[in-house]
Amino acid sequence: MMSPSFFLACLLPCLVVCASDRPHILFIMMDDQGYNDIGYTYPEYAKDLVTPLIDGLAHEGLILDRHYTSWLCTPSRASLLTGKYPIAVGIQDDMFETNTRECLNEGEILMPEPIRHNGYATHLIGKWHIGYARWDCMPCLRGFNTALGYTQGEIGYRNHYVAREWHDFYSCSYDDVEGIQVSTLPETQGVYSMDVYAERAINILDNHDPEQPIFLYMPLQTPHSNYWAPEKFYKGMCNDTSEPRCTMQAMLNAGEDTMNKTISKFIEKGMWNNTLLIYISDNGAPETQYNSNWPLSGYKNSLYEGGIRTPGFLYSVNEDILAPRGRTACYVHISDWYSTLVEITGGWGAYEAKTGKQPPNYQLDSIDQSELLITGARQTCQRTEIMVHVDPVRRIASYIKGDFKVLFGDQAIGADCEEDIYYPFDETCVEWEIVQLFNITADVSENNNIADDYPDEVQQLKQALVMYLLEQAPMQCQLSSVTNSFPNTAVPYCLPFDFLDDVIPPWATYALLD
Repeated sequence: MMSPSFFLACLLPCLVVCASDRPHILFIMMDDQGYNDIGYTYPEYAKDLVTPLIDGLAHEGLILDRHYTSWLCTPSRASLLTGKYPIAVGIQDDMFETNTRECLNEGEILMPEPIRHNGYATHLIGKWHIGYARWDCMPCLRGFNTALGYTQGEIGYRNHYVAREWHDFYSCSYDDVEGIQVSTLPETQGVYSMDVYAERAINILDNHDPEQPIFLYMPLQTPHSNYWAPEKFYKGMCNDTSEPRCTMQAMLNAGEDTMNKTISKFIEKGMWNNTLLIYISDNGAPETQYNSNWPLSGYKNSLYEGGIRTPGFLYSVNEDILAPRGRTACYVHISDWYSTLVEITGGWGAYEAKTGKQPPNYQLDSIDQSELLITGARQTCQRTEIMVHVDPVRRIASYIKGDFKVLFGDQAIGADCEEDIYYPFDETCVEWEIVQLFNITADVSENNNIADDYPDEVQQLKQALVMYLLEQAPMQCQLSSVTNSFPNTAVPYCLPFDFLDDVIPPWATYALLD
């Protein structure tokens, strides 16, 4: 693992200005990393985990003290890549489950599409989890030049199987001449997936022209369950393989190892001085012995702070690329990266000229925060409120405005998608009579419900939620099929997996490893 001092020393000989006037972008998204599963948050308290590389980058960059996501994997990824709240794309209640017909609406323009039209090479390494019902739901037909990783929410770190039933590891590429090319990566069987991701990043950068800007999106697998890492990552202060927090430390060591190898290759190629690094988690950590969201309350799959407030920071060695440094307490929502990154990579002009399509700006929940977070031209917060969520199945909702956060409904209740909850939804879809209000500036742990003291604020936030509720899209689980609901005749590819007839996917062809 690279120490901060070693990392900063490595930067000195590689300050070579690239010809491109637009930054390379390295976007790292960890999976289920809790607010206390990292070193730099609340540094005044003793930590049982260390993340020296991450901490060194964060402290030399801009730390986002109020970075918010959705409460689960699929909704967060959909929000990031569409610039919309999950309820606007039909993902209100749950993540995309294994062996389903679900697919993120193919009418959505995903983030890599305008970035690619702006001249960037676009690559994905890691987790997709926003649909795979047919090829045009997959990343290489949604703006990425290449992708390597897995489609589901969770796979084994060595066998790359979903629920020990079928293999889910692939790579793809697409161009207008050859179409889509796909491999099921049989050569990676038994290889630790984080090592596969690092090798892929190195290979991409080795073959990349530094004069062309690159968007490298790495939604990494760690530290998501199942909780395991090779013994080589159990070292230093925590080497007991039977201790849950030691296993978490090892998984974070593995994440830093992948980051280290990727950053080192950027440095070797003379690209690091022209690179913007963005680091976030997709949601809070689940309630296990391995994870910690302290001091935040709640966990993944909840609307309390522990489920939706995550680590996040930006870093660049070049102050012309990243001017602000230190910390910001301004709200940043995961959807904001959509507009922010499209703006700094060149905007929508090239996309409009090449496709003849209008940008979706009027439909977006995303806010371009480039002046606050990147150029430093803005000194005041741009986002002052967040529509956290409306779930008509669990009948819960939440909204943040200023210091106040309201939660409606019984936050402990869970449910699966139900056929008898029909669109369009009305106000009865939320249990408004159960209400909690917190001042999340003064009460970050959400211990003191002050709803009775601020009835006007509760009513105001309720009305904001009702507006979103009445405009939300049909839930994915209610769609009879992806084909019937979101037809796309532009790309005549067959289904990658014949889920509609319950046929085992074609890449479930390898012997299952322990």
